[in-house]
Amino acid sequence: MTRYYLSELSIEGFRGINNAGDPLRIKLAPSAVNSISAPNGVGKTSVFEAIHYAIFGEVPRLAGLQAAEQPETYINNRFHPGGASIAMTFTADDGTPDIQITVQRSAAGIRAATSTTGHADPEGFLRSLREDFVLVDYRKFARFIDDTALIRGRSFASLVGLSRYSTLRRALEGAKHPQSLNADFEVRVVETEIRTGEREFSDQARLALGAYTDVTSQTAADLADIPALCAAVTDALRGIDLLKGSLGTADIMAADLDELYKVVEVAEGGPLRQQHAALSAQVANLRELAPGFDEAAERTSLVRTATERDDALLKAGSSLLRELYRSASAVVADESWSDPFLCPVCDTKTEHLLDTHIAAKLAAYGHADQLNAQLGGSIAGAASIARLGKLEAFTPLAVTAAERRHATITADAAKNTLTTTSLQEAFVALDDYEAKRVSLLDQAEKALASIEKQLPPSLVAVTRVLDGAKRFRDAITNHGTTTNTLTNNRRRLKVRQDWRTFIGKVADAFAGAEAALAAKRISDIESEYQDFFKDLVRGGPNVQPTLTRAQDTEQVELLLADFHGLKGVSARALLSESYRNAVAASIFLAAARTQKGVPRFMILDDITSSFDAGHQFSLMEGIRCKLQQPTNPDGLQFIILSHDVALEKYFDTLNGTLDWRHQKLQGMPPVGRVMISAQEADRLKADALGHLNAGQIDIGAPLVRQYLEYKLGQIISRLEVPVPPDYATRGDRRTLSTYLSAIIGAVHLFHKAGICVLTSQQITDLSTRHGLAIMSNFVSHYETNAGAPFNAYALIGVVQSIDDLANCFTYQDTTRTPAVTKFYQRLDRR
Repeated sequence: MTRYYLSELSIEGFRGINNAGDPLRIKLAPSAVNSISAPNGVGKTSVFEAIHYAIFGEVPRLAGLQAAEQPETYINNRFHPGGASIAMTFTADDGTPDIQITVQRSAAGIRAATSTTGHADPEGFLRSLREDFVLVDYRKFARFIDDTALIRGRSFASLVGLSRYSTLRRALEGAKHPQSLNADFEVRVVETEIRTGEREFSDQARLALGAYTDVTSQTAADLADIPALCAAVTDALRGIDLLKGSLGTADIMAADLDELYKVVEVAEGGPLRQQHAALSAQVANLRELAPGFDEAAERTSLVRTATERDDALLKAGSSLLRELYRSASAVVADESWSDPFLCPVCDTKTEHLLDTHIAAKLAAYGHADQLNAQLGGSIAGAASIARLGKLEAFTPLAVTAAERRHATITADAAKNTLTTTSLQEAFVALDDYEAKRVSLLDQAEKALASIEKQLPPSLVAVTRVLDGAKRFRDAITNHGTTTNTLTNNRRRLKVRQDWRTFIGKVADAFAGAEAALAAKRISDIESEYQDFFKDLVRGGPNVQPTLTRAQDTEQVELLLADFHGLKGVSARALLSESYRNAVAASIFLAAARTQKGVPRFMILDDITSSFDAGHQFSLMEGIRCKLQQPTNPDGLQFIILSHDVALEKYFDTLNGTLDWRHQKLQGMPPVGRVMISAQEADRLKADALGHLNAGQIDIGAPLVRQYLEYKLGQIISRLEVPVPPDYATRGDRRTLSTYLSAIIGAVHLFHKAGICVLTSQQITDLSTRHGLAIMSNFVSHYETNAGAPFNAYALIGVVQSIDDLANCFTYQDTTRTPAVTKFYQRLDRR
C-alpha cells in the first residue's frame, strides 16, 4: 500500500491565520523530525486545527461549544475578506507522484475539496487519513488514561488499525439484538400475522366441523380429509328429494346454493321463508361470537402481564424518559452528528461516549421491554381481543365509531404503549357487548322458533340442512385461504429466524476474532511501549504499564504490573500527571508505529505540556532516535508543535542536522500575517523588490536593510558563527557591521587554521566582493547616514549581493536527486 507523508501546508483565512493574499506556507521534510515553535497566541494551534479540519471535517475545540454559541461562525478568520483555504501536499513513500488537495470553506460555511494534481476523489483520500494517531494533542493523551475501559478500548482499536473491526463488531452486535431484528425485519408484525392466522384457522375449522355435523348428523375430529367431508355434505344434500334435481352432479364447493334456496322458497310459497333464513343467519352469527371456554383465563393473564410491565417500568423510570433516551440515541447514531460527546438534549459536553451512556440507560428498561413485547404478542393473538373487534363491528349491536376500542388496543400494543387501564376498560366494554349479544341471541332464537312453527316441518329441516351446507362451504373456503396465508407467513418467519440464528453466530464469531486480534496487537506492542516508557522515565520507578483486553467486551484496562511491589493496580488511580502522560505517549507512539495505513505522519501538538523537563527531552530523543523515518525504516514522519521555551532551545540545537528540521512561527494573529521564519525572509525580499521596482525607495530601502539583517542572522545561527559577547547578550549593540565583521572574521580564523569548509572561491568572493560591497557601501551608508541616497537600481543590486553573500555558505548536495542547495552545518564541516 502506498503511504503518504505531509510535505507542505498552506493556510489562509482559517481561525487565527488571516494572511489575506499571502498564505502561511510551511514546508515539511519527510525524512526528518519537523518541529514548529511559537509563543502562545501566534497561530500554532490554528495550524493544528487547520489540518484537523481538512482531514476530519471539524475543529475539536469548536465542536465542544453549545449550538447557541454558533461555533461554525468561528472557523473562518473573522478579519479575512473571503473564505478559508487549506492546501496540503502529500508525498508518497514509494516514489509515485505527489497528491495536492485544497480544502476551501466559503464565507457561507460551504466546504469543498479539490485536487490540483487531479486526484479523482479528494474527500475520499482525506477520509483515508482519518486515523486516531494522525493528530494528537495533550487532551487526547489525558483522555486515553482517564476514560472508561470501554472508551479506551475503542480508542486503542483505532490506534492499532482495528477501528473498522471495532465498528463492525458493534454493528453486528446491534444487528443481532432482538429489538433491531424486530424493527428492521418486522418480526413482531409477522409473528402477529401468524397468531391471527392460527386463530382464524382454528375458528374456520371449528365452524366447518360444526356445520358438517348439522348437515350430516355425523361428527368429524378434524379437517384432515377435506374431500371426504365435502363428499359427505354433498351426499346429504343430494339425499333430499326437493334439492336433488337442482343440485345435479355438482359437489358442495361448486353447487349454486342461491338456486337451491329459491327452490325451497318456491316450495314454501311466501315471505316467511325469507324471514326464517335471515333469522337463521343472525342466530348463527351470534353463536359464532360466543366466548371460548378459556377466555376468562386469557383475560386474567393479559391483565397480569400488563401489571407486571407497569411495576418494571416504575423501577426503571418514566416511559417518557425512555422515549427521550431513544430519540437521543437515534440522533447520536446518525452520521450527521459529529461529536459523540455532545448531548443533543441539553447541548452540553460529556466526559463519556453518549451512545454507551444511553445504551446503559435503555438497558435498564430491558425487563419492562420484554414484558411489553410479551403483552404485545399476547394481545395480537388473544381470542378475547379479536372477539371484541368482531362484536364492535357486528351491526345489530350498534356500536358507534367513538365507542370502539379494538383498533386502539391493538395499535397501542404493537407500539408498546398500551396501558393497563385501557386494557381493563376494553374488557369492561367486552362484558357489556357480551350481555347485549346474549340478549339478541335469545330474541332471535325465540323469533326463529315462532316462524318454524308456522312452516312445514320438512321445509324447516331442509332449510337447516341448506344453511349448514352454506356455512360448511364458506368455512372450508376461508380455511383454505387462511392456510395459504399462514403457510406464507410461517415461511417468512423462518427466513427471519434463520437470519437471526446466522447473524447471532456471525456476531459471536466476529466478536471472538476481533477480541483475539486486539489481544494480539496489544501483545505485539507490549514490550515496545514498556521499553519506551522505561526510557522516558529513566531514573524513576519502572511501573511497567500493561494493557489488558477483556475477551467478551471491547474494554481495555490499563494496569501497573509493578507499583513499588503492588501487582496489577490501576494506572489511572495511582500515577502522577507526568507519569500518566508518559504512559499515554508510550502507548500512542508504539501503536502508531505498527500502523500500515495511508497516513505515514503524526502531528503532535503541545503533548509535553505537563511533562517534567527530563521527560520532555527523553520523549523528543525517543522520537528522533527510534521512531522517525529514515532512522527507523518503518517509522513515521513526526511533526511537533510546541510553545515550550526549553524545547525550543533543544530544537534550535538539532536544527540543520540530517534528522531534524526546525521552524518558527512569527506574526500577529488574528488580524495581521502569520509567517514561518524562512517564509518571512522570502516575503521581505519580495516586498522590497516590489517597492523598488515601483520606484518607492523610501519604503523599499528599510526592507532591504531588514532582509540583510535576517540573512546575516541566519548565517550566524545556522553555521554557529562565534560572536562577541555584546552580540550574544545585548540586542541593542547588534548592528549590521557587527554581523558582517563577526562572519568575515570567523571565516578568516577558520581559514588560517586550515579547517574552513568554504571553497577558496567562496572565501575570496566573501572577502573581496560581496562582503566588501555590502560593508563599504550599504552598511556604511545606513550606520552613518552619509552621502547621497541610493537609487532603486543600486538597492536592487544590494539585494543581489545579499543573496550572493548567503550563497557563499551553501553547497550542492548531490546525494539527492535532483541536487539541493544546503547550508554548511558549521564553518568546519558540511
